[in-house]
Amino acid sequence: MARWRSHTRLARAGYVVATVAAVIAVVAGIGAFAIYEQLDASITKVNVGGLTGRTVYGAQNILVLGSQERQGQKDRRYFGYEANPGTANSDNLLLIHLNSTHTRATVLSIPRDLFVYEPSCKERHYIGHGIWPAQTYPPGAIIDGALNIGGPTCAVKTVEDLTGIKLDHFVEFDFNSFREMVNSIGGVEVCVPKGGYNDRYSHLHLTAGKHLLKWNQALAYVRTRHGVGSGTEEGTDLARIQLQQAFISSVSQKIQSQGILTDLPRLYGIAKTAAKALTVDQNLGSVSQLVGLAKSLVHLHSKDISLITIPTTTDTYPGYQDHLMAVQPQDDVLYNMVRTGQVWHGQLPVEPYSKVQVRVLNATGQTGLAGRTKRRLSKLGFDVVGVGNAAYTATTTVNYAGTEQADSAYTVMTALTSFPTAENTLGETAWQDGHPGPVTLVLGADFAGVNKPAPVTHHTTHHSNGSSNTTPAVSKSITSGPGSVESRNAGANICSGLPPAYNPNG
Repeated sequence: MARWRSHTRLARAGYVVATVAAVIAVVAGIGAFAIYEQLDASITKVNVGGLTGRTVYGAQNILVLGSQERQGQKDRRYFGYEANPGTANSDNLLLIHLNSTHTRATVLSIPRDLFVYEPSCKERHYIGHGIWPAQTYPPGAIIDGALNIGGPTCAVKTVEDLTGIKLDHFVEFDFNSFREMVNSIGGVEVCVPKGGYNDRYSHLHLTAGKHLLKWNQALAYVRTRHGVGSGTEEGTDLARIQLQQAFISSVSQKIQSQGILTDLPRLYGIAKTAAKALTVDQNLGSVSQLVGLAKSLVHLHSKDISLITIPTTTDTYPGYQDHLMAVQPQDDVLYNMVRTGQVWHGQLPVEPYSKVQVRVLNATGQTGLAGRTKRRLSKLGFDVVGVGNAAYTATTTVNYAGTEQADSAYTVMTALTSFPTAENTLGETAWQDGHPGPVTLVLGADFAGVNKPAPVTHHTTHHSNGSSNTTPAVSKSITSGPGSVESRNAGANICSGLPPAYNPNG
């Protein structure tokens, strides 16, 4: 797929803001039939296979893609250069989950460079006239190419296979719509940390402090990656996702604080821009349907929007060190949260230890280590179903079979002194849900022991229907370091949680 990707390393636009603004902008106040007709004619509808297409009320899973399509734009200073401007790689991928009352939203950011299993797809006409073969994982294929190869249906199939989440609707924005959307809401205020953001590739030059960004400057801000990040994320797409999530926070806070949803004249102008920018599935292809969705979002406040980056890692497959692979079981735990309607509280949930079955295998050669580990896990409350020996390995690993066991695997991992690796033992051609059952803790030479018992706390699970249940637990999730997940609350101060300035030239 590399031949359809950009030949430059310029960053892509943050279409996410266009998504947020567009969905919220087309709201209940626009009721006149003439306006409906005018806006209906502006919306581009596409037939997308695999979606439920169900009514916009109740829990919703919406796939939002930002295409790198930039037809007619040749100015390298602001837009970059695409060697094949007709391509449509999805360089921004968002999976938005709305709870049943649409008062909470979970937004999963899927990095564009993530390698995934890609199912077979019917090729777009400019790719070919046959069936693009399935790309077996590992290594699989880069997820942003699915839209280009097989269109929205292929993108939906690929994301559903990755997450196990059934999608209801599809929304796509292209590169050209971004500036107009930002200007239609009067610009967006952002915050820049000490050192400022300077990126000669995107032509972004901002001093520390707050700035109201419009037009090309806003575009440069959400495109930049060479001037942001720290550590292993310096100059990467992962750092740029942090910046774009901060931008979404600013947009959602502005819409809420300025009462844009109730300002009809202003709203109409935004709606005209939004309707022209939208490409939606056939079941969202009218203003009345979009208005229905918008009506349901009136009580969705910034503080109830969670922006989460899917955990990824590099150097996991020979020859693919520059790209990203999934981190398991953390990714599967996130997907389970969305499927079951759990609320994000800043860290992955863990199960009560008493509900987790685990088998312990000693792969160190140390006599009796499996038995000693069993006793320590049992003191914590785990149900240890067996012990044994295995061939020597240097690395401690938790093996689990499918997403049904992912929560148990992560819970075991959090109970160990040193966070181990994990492996899903089901191949991609198998049914990925798997079945509930014991996970296997393989003790490698780096095994550092089990955590000491802690005072009993309580584990509360919140569901999308508003219900919750509380059970005794001694388990504790991980909020930082290995095993943690990067996230942002959209209601947070716009000057918090920003990627630091990065100067690649020192």
